[in-house]
This record gives sequence, structure tokens and C-alpha cells, in this order.
Amino acid sequence: MDSLQYTHHGRNIRSFVVLSLVTAGLIGLLVYGLHWAIVAVLALVAVPSLVDVIFNPKASFELDENGIRWKNVTQEAELGFHQIKSVHIATRLGVAFRITLIMYDDAKVRIPEDVLPPRSELEAALERHNIPVNRDRLRLI
Repeated sequence: MDSLQYTHHGRNIRSFVVLSLVTAGLIGLLVYGLHWAIVAVLALVAVPSLVDVIFNPKASFELDENGIRWKNVTQEAELGFHQIKSVHIATRLGVAFRITLIMYDDAKVRIPEDVLPPRSELEAALERHNIPVNRDRLRLI
């Protein structure tokens, strides 16, 4: 069986675009005459993108014949298919999705969002490995 590999770097074009737009907007507010303290508070919106650009965190996900592995800045995990009973995919209001692995001992393991590959590829790979997938189309929380 084939494998699914996905890697995400924090330093990407989206982070640079967000930083550029926020910086331009903040400079515009300063030129317009808004007090610098208010602009400084508004600048906090850009902190997550700034951290991604400076530190370039790497997140990776791999699904192969042995199981599922992922690694990000805060956690690293490896689970064999013999431990996984099913996978629960919940779509949120913002079109984001959460994936929870249901284990045979009824424990639940949530896969972090920053390591997730595109949902269609993940679902296809899980089905190729005969892992049951349960879907919730829309959840508020």
C-alpha cells in the first residue's frame, strides 16, 4: 500500500502576505493620526505570523503500512493501525476540521491541526487502509 506524507513549514507565502498587509495597515493608521498605543495593541494580531516567519516551525504527518505518525513543535506521536478502531472527522463552522482517532480501549487521540494533510487525501488514505471513518458535517464547537 502507498503512503501519505505531508509537511508544513511555518515560513510560507501566507505568513509573509499577512505580515505585509498588517504592517501596511498599521503604518496607514499611524499616518492617519491614530495614537501609537492603539496601533501597538492592534499589532498583536500579527504576532502569530511573525513567530512563524522568525522560527519557521515544521509540522509533519505520515500514514503508511505501519501506522500513523506526526510531529510538531509541541508533540510527537506514533500509533499502529492495530490500536485504531475508527477515525472521527468533525467539520467546524469555519470550514476547519478536527480529526480524532478512536482507539480500541475507547481512548480518544486528537491529531493537531497544524500537521493535518488535505482532508480528501487523508480520507482516501484511511479508506485504503480499511480504517472506518465517521463524519460530522457541521458542528458549532
